Amino acid sequence: MPHVISFRSTIIFSLISALALLAPTRVNSDEAGLFEDLEVDSLSSAWPIGQVLPIEPIPKSILESLDMDAAVRLAKDRNPSIQEKYQLFLASRDDLASDFASWWPTVDFDLSFGSYNQNSYYNYAGANSGIDTSIYTDSSGDASSEESLPSYLFSRSYTNSYLQGVQTINLGWKIYDPVRGPLIWKGKYLAKEAGSDYIISQRDFSLKTRQAYVNVQRMLASIVTGRQLVDNDQLLLRLAESRKTLGVASQLDVDKQTTVLRTDEVNLVKAERDFFVAQADLAQLLNSPKSLEIMPSESLQPLGSWASSLQDTIDSALDYRQVIVKNLSQVKQNELQAEIDLAIYRPTIELVNSLYWTKNLGYPSSGPPYVNETGRSDLWNSESLLRVKFTGFDGGRARMEAVAARKRAVAAQFAARQSANSVIEEVREYHAQSTQGRDAVLLASGRVQAASSALNLQSKRFNAGYGSITDVVQAQRELTEAVSSYITQLADYNIALVNLSRASGLSYQADPKFSRLVGDPLSSLAITSFLRNTQ
Repeated sequence: MPHVISFRSTIIFSLISALALLAPTRVNSDEAGLFEDLEVDSLSSAWPIGQVLPIEPIPKSILESLDMDAAVRLAKDRNPSIQEKYQLFLASRDDLASDFASWWPTVDFDLSFGSYNQNSYYNYAGANSGIDTSIYTDSSGDASSEESLPSYLFSRSYTNSYLQGVQTINLGWKIYDPVRGPLIWKGKYLAKEAGSDYIISQRDFSLKTRQAYVNVQRMLASIVTGRQLVDNDQLLLRLAESRKTLGVASQLDVDKQTTVLRTDEVNLVKAERDFFVAQADLAQLLNSPKSLEIMPSESLQPLGSWASSLQDTIDSALDYRQVIVKNLSQVKQNELQAEIDLAIYRPTIELVNSLYWTKNLGYPSSGPPYVNETGRSDLWNSESLLRVKFTGFDGGRARMEAVAARKRAVAAQFAARQSANSVIEEVREYHAQSTQGRDAVLLASGRVQAASSALNLQSKRFNAGYGSITDVVQAQRELTEAVSSYITQLADYNIALVNLSRASGLSYQADPKFSRLVGDPLSSLAITSFLRNTQ
């Protein structure tokens, strides 16, 4: 007994020690988090997961003179999000093909082969033979000794060892399956939805690319004009300093002009920063790592005009927008899902054919008198039957699932209606922006021309000693605001055109007359050369 107690104590102590080692240690939360991160990183580093797909570089010559249409083509061919949607569309077609495969019979084959061993032991004699050894007596009526009787009568162990091979061939064909038809049609609408997603992705990224391209043009125009304005400010500052030296201007005049210069310099720095960001945004859409090489081939100019009427644009948009098609596909999917759910209450008829073959080879028993040589057995079994299966009662589960699917179909109908309303609203908004934006661009262009002319006149007056520095500074500020407003109005107008094109499927048209009316007001921002000649 003492030995038993000692052994048990040892076991208990070992268990307590193991649990203590497994118990979490109280440490600083930051240290614990760091330890976990390192541990996870060390574990996951050995797990192969493949590599990110390489990026094919775009030739530098293309990036350095990139037009809008070329940018859109590159985005469609290279953007990984578009490629993802395309692969999902291909996968949906393969899923549909797998649904069609349900019309064909199925054949499966199963083979198993191995060694089977069994050993049994009994604690009483005769258990293996099933014979009561007490019936054996000698001539005097006494029980015979074990030595005088056959040994197998007293066998207490049994060994079974043999090789077995089992082959099964099953042929099944669903002659009638109420799920099959609705399932195939649902797969068709799923593929249609995936196709809509792919088309929407293409169109959305085309729009984003055009918007990003216009934004690059916007920022580049801000840089070019910003440098011209800073150059003007520097010339006027030198003029103010020279007039101060002559005693016809004050330090206040110099400070005012310095303030204008610093303000325009800050705006220029901001424009350069925004230009880098715009380049990066466009490079991401193009899946190009070299964003700094991107340079638009055209300066910021009007893309054209919208020639279609509002109603024609709306009618085209309702036929063009895949989001409506997608919602209608979801209506069909849910209606078909209701049929699939209710199919459980209809019978499935299947033809089933099976062939079963078992082959045994070995020693079913360890020794005499049962088997004294290798035994072999073969068993063939086959069946052919017509199986009819259906669910008579499931508590109403399938019926309620069908009701839920029909309600989701109705919800998808309302979603399609809302999508149509959203499309109409988008078209109206973008159409108004294009119409009003056209007038705004014309007004902004005239404002720039007027502000540029006013600055030239005020600069001449100040140089001649008739005007004040305040008039010059005011003219500078008005020109800066006019330039910024023109660039914004023109970029917004172009974006309204590309938005309207995306929303309706129609396109804007080139308008040379409108381009002539707008002109190129940003090309004449520099003050007249007379001022340079005076310096």
